[in-house]
Amino acid sequence: MTESFRPVALVLMSSISLQFGLAIAATTFGEAGPIGAVWVRSLVGALLLGLYIRPKWRAFTRVQIGPIIVYGAAVSAMTLFAYLAISRAPLGVVSAILMLGPLVVAAVGQRSGFDLAIVAVAAVGALMLTIASGVSGPVNVRGVTFAFAAAVSFAAYIVFGKRVSKRVEGLGGLALALVVAAAIQTPLGLVEIRSDMFQPEVMLALVAAGVMATLVPFTLEAIALRTLSMATFGLLLAFEPAIAALAGVVIRHDSLTAQQIIGIALVIVAGVGSIGPRGWMRRLSPYNRALMADPRVAALAQVPLFAGLSPRELASIASGTEEHTASPGEVLTREGDEEDEFFVIASGSVVITSGGRELRRLGPGDYLGEIALIFGGSRTATATVEEPALLFVVGKDSFTAMLQEQPGIEDKILATVSERMRYR
Repeated sequence: MTESFRPVALVLMSSISLQFGLAIAATTFGEAGPIGAVWVRSLVGALLLGLYIRPKWRAFTRVQIGPIIVYGAAVSAMTLFAYLAISRAPLGVVSAILMLGPLVVAAVGQRSGFDLAIVAVAAVGALMLTIASGVSGPVNVRGVTFAFAAAVSFAAYIVFGKRVSKRVEGLGGLALALVVAAAIQTPLGLVEIRSDMFQPEVMLALVAAGVMATLVPFTLEAIALRTLSMATFGLLLAFEPAIAALAGVVIRHDSLTAQQIIGIALVIVAGVGSIGPRGWMRRLSPYNRALMADPRVAALAQVPLFAGLSPRELASIASGTEEHTASPGEVLTREGDEEDEFFVIASGSVVITSGGRELRRLGPGDYLGEIALIFGGSRTATATVEEPALLFVVGKDSFTAMLQEQPGIEDKILATVSERMRYR
């Protein structure tokens, strides 16, 4: 496996684990019911992620607790509605409708005609799934309704996840939100508790589903995102409805009609266009080609963070940058310092270290410094030039102005964290 394919393979493995974990959980609905299954899965997920992240619970402030509770409620609603939908509709159909949540959030962040068209394509696909007839009769209306409720909850999950990320450093806020979600679902789980759910094989299946839908995807995606661009990550996520459909066929023996397959395909196309790479759009006109001839614009176009921006938008950002030639050994950021610059690497390489340990190497198209500028606080790592590098530097004021003009950039940073934690 080549180094360039490795992160892609990890994300695909993550999606497969997630969807097959959900399919396995669905096999227990007869004994545990969807509410009992999601309750046990939430308990397992909260426990596993808490042990993995090990947040300092007493460190949370009142200002942080409020958004975290709302965030946890969104997580609870998303998983609960998703499981209720899966109990009444094929997994591929539910996954496709659920994808509408991040698609709408992405389109609102970009606010372009193209994004609105993409949402329209997704809406047509969702409409086809809604009115489609199943192999043995119409799709359960309540199942589709629950799927749309899960999609709305998914959008809220991303929006409130952004607020929590701004106020809580790291993923400790997410870990606490999962505890809140499990606590919200506990009364429902206790009311719906069934004696059959305590059978060893049922509990084993639910624990396996919790591991496959929580710890495994989180770990694989966390590793992959160290080197994988957000645009490529989004592109891979867009194919999850297809993976879900396959998991449903293999594990649950779901059957899909041609109309349902077309509807899922339309949602996938919308996902590819909305959260996948869009570099091809920058080559459609002579005007765009002229803008792309600017070295600064061309360099910014290679940065995953700016994957969805037009040449004109890139040119606006480029106007607020300064070129900087760095020699080997030059320190760009030092761990613990209060610096306020965002760096885009046009050429050369930079080594990122923390506590004297090398974390990763950055090259052309990579960037650094965005976390400290968005979330505040000191630098979390030291960046040292390894090979002669050409950098484009954006100061704090220009970076803030960039986020105000292009809110989708900040949304993409934070939505990526939320995306990789979907269902957990």
